[in-house]
Amino acid sequence: MNSLVSVILPVRNGENYIRAAIDSVLAQTYPHFELVVVDASDDNTPNIVSSYKDERIKYFRQKSKGSVNGYNEALDNYVNGKYITFIHHDDIYYREKLYEQIRMIEKFADVDCVYNDIEFVDEQLNTIRIRGHEDYYHRNNDLLAVMMIGYGISNLGMNVLVKYDFIEKHKLRYSLETPVCCDHAYMFDLIDAGAVFKHIDKPLLRYRVHEDNYSGDRERVEQDNQRIYARYSLEKLEDIVKHTNYSENEKEIVLGKLYYRLGNTDKANKLFIDALNKHQNPWAAFYLGTGYYRYQGNFESAEKYLRLGQKQMPYRAEFANNIGCCVLQQQSVDAARPYFAEAARLMPNYYDAKYNLERSEIGEKFNPRITDREFIPQEQSGIVWKNAEKKREENGSLQPAGNI
Repeated sequence: MNSLVSVILPVRNGENYIRAAIDSVLAQTYPHFELVVVDASDDNTPNIVSSYKDERIKYFRQKSKGSVNGYNEALDNYVNGKYITFIHHDDIYYREKLYEQIRMIEKFADVDCVYNDIEFVDEQLNTIRIRGHEDYYHRNNDLLAVMMIGYGISNLGMNVLVKYDFIEKHKLRYSLETPVCCDHAYMFDLIDAGAVFKHIDKPLLRYRVHEDNYSGDRERVEQDNQRIYARYSLEKLEDIVKHTNYSENEKEIVLGKLYYRLGNTDKANKLFIDALNKHQNPWAAFYLGTGYYRYQGNFESAEKYLRLGQKQMPYRAEFANNIGCCVLQQQSVDAARPYFAEAARLMPNYYDAKYNLERSEIGEKFNPRITDREFIPQEQSGIVWKNAEKKREENGSLQPAGNI
């Protein structure tokens, strides 16, 4: 294996973390890479980068404004590799990340992209949790569905290694219209272009969670997601969900979440209420309650449905946290605090609960963090494709397998 990999590092004011990011790339066990730094900083970042004398580092000042343009300038002008991946200035590669990705993508000739699991860490690099992935992607509709509801391949740019020829063949660039979710939009471009994906079942990336990056501005995230989904008609989205390999119960959840995200609150409410009347799915209660909170500002109805779901799943921290959000909005910080404490007890590394609990202890009214998805989708059943995966690997192909 001696194919060149271009690791693109777009950065703006990354002086606090960028040294660790660069060191993690230079420490790769796979030696054939270039690190392309595209810098728009006005802090000490340029001096930090220039302190390295490794010829594999290629440094460029960003020519145009806007965070997304750093990605595109690199793709347009600076990369020489057969494969492309990214790293953010505040994150860290495992030493074997590039080796494992190259080994996998060159094992199957028809694979266009490989991705891996992720270790979420705090600012001091203490482990928060491991984000695993499943092989959802044997059918395009399944990948589209999980991407639209916030699962799928997380931390996309850093986590995915892509063939440069595939990028150029389909003229794929990062979208300036979705700056907060540009990597999410890029993934939809890859899917729509027919890319074939392959999962590496181990964490190869440390994603650093801190105040400046955690989910960013959630309202802007929602706005960007709506722009991304606007490429599909509502009928197309419904058809995508209909033809996934999800169970019927899972299709209800996916479609209801899509309705909310696209502003069809009445359709989402009706779908989730009908689902509850049919089979009392606690996750239908969770999303209905969260939808009343986030999209309609109806905190009383939100609390009602969240408590309904909590009765069936009292061990799930998301219910306690979100009920606390409702109580805070309707009553007081003091009344909400026990719910945040309970959520933090049930899941000690639960970021939203920790954030809410810390601020509630100050005693002043604040805007709480509501959680809008459950943490472990596999518990809902998920789609585990081990038999399909085995058949495909035995056949030496990773082409989308349909209903194997």
